[in-house]
Amino acid sequence: MALLKVTGLKFNYYDKELYDEVSFQLNDEDHAVLVGQNGSGKTTLIDIITYKLIPDKGKIEWEPHVTYSYLDQHYKVNDNYTVFEFLSQIYKDLFDKEKEMNEYYLKGSDFSDPNYEEYLEKAEQINQYLISRDFYLIETEIKKITCGLGITNDKLDSKLINLSSGQREKVYLAKMLLEKNDVLLLDEPTNYLDVEHVAWLTDYLKAYPKAFLIVSHDEEFLKNIANVVFHLSNRRIERYKGDYNYFLTQSAIRKEQYEKDYIAQQRYIKKEEAFIAAHIVRATSARAAKSRRTRLSHLQRLEAPSNDTNKVFFRFPYSGDIGNDILDVEDLIIGYDKPLLSPISFSLKKGDRIAVIGKNGIGKSTLIKTLLNIIPSLGGSFTFNEKKRIGYFSQVENPDLSITPVELIKNAYPSLKPGEIRSLLAKCGVKSNLAIKPLKELSGGEEAKSRLCLLTIVKTNILVLDEPTNHLDVIAKESLKRAIDEYDGVVILVSHEKEFYEDIVDYIIQLDI
Repeated sequence: MALLKVTGLKFNYYDKELYDEVSFQLNDEDHAVLVGQNGSGKTTLIDIITYKLIPDKGKIEWEPHVTYSYLDQHYKVNDNYTVFEFLSQIYKDLFDKEKEMNEYYLKGSDFSDPNYEEYLEKAEQINQYLISRDFYLIETEIKKITCGLGITNDKLDSKLINLSSGQREKVYLAKMLLEKNDVLLLDEPTNYLDVEHVAWLTDYLKAYPKAFLIVSHDEEFLKNIANVVFHLSNRRIERYKGDYNYFLTQSAIRKEQYEKDYIAQQRYIKKEEAFIAAHIVRATSARAAKSRRTRLSHLQRLEAPSNDTNKVFFRFPYSGDIGNDILDVEDLIIGYDKPLLSPISFSLKKGDRIAVIGKNGIGKSTLIKTLLNIIPSLGGSFTFNEKKRIGYFSQVENPDLSITPVELIKNAYPSLKPGEIRSLLAKCGVKSNLAIKPLKELSGGEEAKSRLCLLTIVKTNILVLDEPTNHLDVIAKESLKRAIDEYDGVVILVSHEKEFYEDIVDYIIQLDI
């Protein structure tokens, strides 16, 4: 049964037409994933089907009474809730019932009240209702989901405002899973999950009894969860009934055929246009030329095939040799009010590339910020080579999302001319009018590319990259991986994607409590 039907969808996002008469449906048995390059309109499509955006044309039809949960890239909540309070909001009606039951029990405990038996009976009716709704298993269910996503029980009493960005994302994801609606709509759910928690989520979704539609660039994750793939490309959506590997095989065949059809159509158009130009003014053949012009005007022209391999090119310029000893860390204690970890000691030598890994929230970003003097250490010491020139990519989004990519670069490098800036951004995959749109109007991947572009401008000898692959599509990840591999300086990389870092680092620093 179709839970959602989208028909004839058209949507122009400022100056960019994202969809051309797109139609598809999501069925109740679909474990579907939506894939496509950064900026193709995946998140926008989810916003449209959840009525956050209104399409220019087309119909969005949910089956009556179908419910859905939506986790987007910029989910916002009241940060003063504790984790448990926030998740308990899902069951507010049941907690209200419990409160009503307790009030009846209290009234029923007064045996001098002639209605005490009636109160006790009502309380017991509510109790049976709560039992039928598994009310007394709520805390167990919450802990099962939060534990699976890497939220320890001691964090349940923490306020959301005191959690790291990654931990908050996990809490938001837990809420979606606990709601148990008819359809799960998740946008990049693995961005802040460690390997073991991605594995847990994978198993959870494989066994999920209802439908879901997930946007992700994590290919290994997609290969394990999908039985339907929606591919958004050239302003159209193709549905592939099969797993992700089937999609890869069939899409390659379709792409090859599409390119052939496009070339054939272009030849036909040029031939017809040449005939029209040569005969439109001739009395003997003008009628035939006009007929061909009419026919050509009604031709549904194919979009030029997207050339994804040339879209992104990262290169991080190296400032030159600074010696053998780069960084010495001795018994460094990191944290805010109290230490997060045991004292940390390590050293980096010329050309070293390391990956810093560990469970989400354990202190990877805190370590980076301490080494960069963004936050003070709580003890111990670290010493950089005095000739250091550090390039830093933070996983936290630019707080001012109202500025454009051009303004982002201009603010950092005022001497650059607008044309130079746009050329630099284009190499990083932020082309055309994307460069002059506010960051808040770009996809997560386009924003990340804009910020990575900052590192391609100035020469450095140390790169510090904190989760740089979040939101990046496959093409951008491959370009970034190649750029890191070709970089001659020291690299400190925080990442949860083993398949990304394992081939380009020399050794790993595993953070544990």
